[in-house]
Amino acid sequence: MSESEDPLVAIARKMRERHEGYAENVLNSRQFQDGLRYLEGIASDFLTALTYVRQQGTRYSAEKDFLLFRFAPHMVESTLSITANAKEGLQNSARRELRFLLEAAVKLSSRDFHPEAKTFDERLSGLNDRDQRFEDYVSSLLYFDDFEGPSETNSAILSLYSELSRYVHATVPQFKDAMARARRNEEAGMESVATLNRFNGLAFQVYDLVLVRVFHGIGLSMAGDIFTGILDDEPKWRFHKGKHVAKLSKCFDYKHERRVKRGEI
Repeated sequence: MSESEDPLVAIARKMRERHEGYAENVLNSRQFQDGLRYLEGIASDFLTALTYVRQQGTRYSAEKDFLLFRFAPHMVESTLSITANAKEGLQNSARRELRFLLEAAVKLSSRDFHPEAKTFDERLSGLNDRDQRFEDYVSSLLYFDDFEGPSETNSAILSLYSELSRYVHATVPQFKDAMARARRNEEAGMESVATLNRFNGLAFQVYDLVLVRVFHGIGLSMAGDIFTGILDDEPKWRFHKGKHVAKLSKCFDYKHERRVKRGEI
């Protein structure tokens, strides 16, 4: 700062120079742009699968009877919010939406298949049970008979839910994370490539687990029709590589189309 420069003008100039440097060295770099494309890509693939499921659901009035289908637009809204916030570096907000998405998928799926909830109203009203903890909803989740390691999947749900819950309320871990990012000069909207990639990995894990619940909601046969009739022909669909979606996909190996491809028929 020169002796004649106004202090406020000097601060503004330094901030501008810092943001210009960030844009040139990080934001516009190929690695960062690849991260943004991946963020958008996993959201797009998640929403594509959700659309296929909702189309199948129209075959048996699912939108009128089941929570996961009636409130699917909320899941779409949440996914769009996750992507928009994360693209702008608002990762705390994006994590809060990830938690909502995971929580909603688990609770709605649990209520949809509750043995004492036969109607839509009964399924919905059960969400008011204040004695029901999130762990209780998870423990009641159903899986297809051939789904490998449901307890492992439930553990993954609980682990992610615990991690994401730190960003819902004002917690020490959340602010310690903010302090660590500040020490790395990563203010909101100025995250590093590594920080963006870590968030992308977190989002992928949540989408992967939520898709298992969504596909379960339409039953084994129709979920299998989506995989063997559509997704098997889309090799670039990213969730073929999802740990839990891959286990779900194996449940459809009995389908005629896959048996033909394996040369069994």
